Amino acid sequence: MSVTIQDIAKEAQVSVATVSRVINNSKAVSPELKKRVNDVIQKRNFKPNSLARGLIMNQTNIIGIIVPDISNPVFGALTRGINSFCQQKGYTLMVCESGGQQEKEIELLGILANKKVDGVLFAGVDVNSTLVEEMKRKEYPIVLVTQEASEGEEVIHTVTHDNIKATYDAVSFLIENGHTKIAFIGGPENDYSSGQKRLTGYELALKEHNIEVPDSYIEHGNFSFESGYDCMKKIYEENSILPTAVMVCNDVMAIGAIRFLKNAKVSVPADISIMGFDDLEFGKYFSPELTTVRISYFDEGLKAVKTLFKLIHQKQQAIPKTQFIPHKIIRRISVRKISL
Repeated sequence: MSVTIQDIAKEAQVSVATVSRVINNSKAVSPELKKRVNDVIQKRNFKPNSLARGLIMNQTNIIGIIVPDISNPVFGALTRGINSFCQQKGYTLMVCESGGQQEKEIELLGILANKKVDGVLFAGVDVNSTLVEEMKRKEYPIVLVTQEASEGEEVIHTVTHDNIKATYDAVSFLIENGHTKIAFIGGPENDYSSGQKRLTGYELALKEHNIEVPDSYIEHGNFSFESGYDCMKKIYEENSILPTAVMVCNDVMAIGAIRFLKNAKVSVPADISIMGFDDLEFGKYFSPELTTVRISYFDEGLKAVKTLFKLIHQKQQAIPKTQFIPHKIIRRISVRKISL
């Protein structure tokens, strides 16, 4: 029969709270009492699990993360960054998949509360006011990662990248390379976070350079390979004057767009240049190698979990703020310079 924390407390003639404090190396226990408890722990060969450690400290050493799609390489890189830190600190990472459905996200927030997690990292699709209010009701700290709340105010700690500036820089790069007929393949129209911000960055770059494009140059997908293919097909079929470049809101859709163009016998980049977003690993091995915006999701996850860790262990509540990680244009083969 396994030894419990209650057994240790009984034999050492102390409270369970005192045993927990000794296990967690609290300074609130006298050296004499600490020795007595540790002697019993050693004698009984007691191996405290994370729940035993957290009985009184109100910590389980478990962090939850909610992502829309575990198979998405973005969230794979993000999770690796988070888990690397969790392993260093002796924390367990509990990964939950929501499918991007708000009802499921709210349900998972409740499940994680019941699991007594110490904190949650949330990578949602649309972090709207309903979700924000749900988060504010939770007793554990929450950090948004990859997305910002669509309310427009800093009410939840956030670690992300500047979607507007990153897309603005990418479109400006296309313009610097002679392109003025620039189409756009974005995320869902109801995505008021990253998708809308990337569209804003695209529009700002065109406006600054006095470039106008027809509405038919703009299509919305769902960040999947298939939607990139379908959006590129619509742009190709609905425009008698084709764009010379396409700003695509993620690398997965960019590959889908290139696949359609190859099927349509349109050369990339000789006829149409393609700019991606994310710099996922496969982009540099694809043909043509994908020019893109590099976002280090590993680093983003690492910064997010470090932020969450501080919130878990600090005594006073910190004012919510948004932290941005840097981005970089990675020039490869899929964008070419054209003459003005």
